[in-house]
Amino acid sequence: SENSDAVIFFIMDTSGSMDRRKKFIARSFFFLLYHFLRHRYENTELVFISHSIDAKGVNEDDFFKKGSSGGTLISSALDKTMEIIRERYHPDAWNIYTFHCSDGDNWPEDNEKALAASEMIKDICQLYCYIQIIPKNDSRLELNLWTEGGMAKVYEGISDNKFKIV
Repeated sequence: SENSDAVIFFIMDTSGSMDRRKKFIARSFFFLLYHFLRHRYENTELVFISHSIDAKGVNEDDFFKKGSSGGTLISSALDKTMEIIRERYHPDAWNIYTFHCSDGDNWPEDNEKALAASEMIKDICQLYCYIQIIPKNDSRLELNLWTEGGMAKVYEGISDNKFKIV
């Protein structure tokens, strides 16, 4: 888009399985992205959304420091993103970027809803990335979450240059 305004949605899973190490990886990733994108546009706004079972818009400090416990419903974060876009960031006036960091856990009954919401978001974004964080020494690597589960596997079927799995 030729607009000089951009909004970057940073979405982070803050459920119990997202420990301090995973949040550090997510924070580092978000920091680098922000510094790259903010120089491309005259006006860059940031929206921070944290989620476990419920999603909410939060300030930057809460986004990186506060956690929660319990399970994960990824669709809650994607629904909150769409709600904020509808209220404040019309795609005709804003370049929209969305980056979602999670460890891949999601309630299986939410996967289809999350997939449908991701399809909607990628259609209005310049770029939408799903970042699945599994640190090298995570015991879940033995379970091979990337190929046998996790949202990265669910999202594999999305074929669009504006959607990336990292």
